[in-house]
Amino acid sequence: MNKIIKIDSTFGTVLRKKRLSKKFTQEALSLESSLSRAYISELEMGHKDPSLFTIFKLATALKIKPSTILDEIERQI
Repeated sequence: MNKIIKIDSTFGTVLRKKRLSKKFTQEALSLESSLSRAYISELEMGHKDPSLFTIFKLATALKIKPSTILDEIERQI
């Protein structure tokens, strides 16, 4: 699989792992990040491309650095 194509699904996997490690439901992450639960679900399934702004909103809600998410994606692709 092309690395660029794999980024969406890898981002989704990393996001879900980080969310669950904080014991957040998608709904709780939605409330903390001001993003819709449906959008978070689409991200986790690898169906949407997150913008840089979205990555920062999610990281802030999860109380982690955006680079933590990106570093983990880099290690997996």
